[in-house]
Amino acid sequence: MKKGFTLIELLVVVLIIGILSAIALPQYTTAVEKARSSEAITLMGTLRYAAERYRLQTGDFPGADLSSLDIELPNVTCTGTSCTSTTKNFKITGSGTDTYTIKAQRIKNDGTEGNYYLQTVVESDGSATRSCTGSGDDGTKICNAISSGKPTNF
Repeated sequence: MKKGFTLIELLVVVLIIGILSAIALPQYTTAVEKARSSEAITLMGTLRYAAERYRLQTGDFPGADLSSLDIELPNVTCTGTSCTSTTKNFKITGSGTDTYTIKAQRIKNDGTEGNYYLQTVVESDGSATRSCTGSGDDGTKICNAISSGKPTNF
């Protein structure tokens, strides 16, 4: 008698592996995006407190000029009075003098904009609201994962 696997047994194993990978891959990509967003959330927090220090010193938020802050952000590029800090995964901008809005747009590996962005709005009294806005099913799914289903202040 010959020993080995039958074709049916091999097909069942391949089918089980296919089903498991179909379930696991979407969860994996969501977890990776959630981990990437922590980079932006950390930078946005640093930028928020630097903007508040700037407001205490001058009376207004710094507007779009990130170079006037007392912190060093990665890869700051300024054109006129508008500055952008670019990381591997996000493009971060700030704007406003009465209220300060910090926006972190997801950047894909090919340099195009991703399907979600994070935003922090700092009021003149120091209170802040953080939100995630996604476009399409993937962007909405990622925002729900990042914010644990809360629309703001996650």
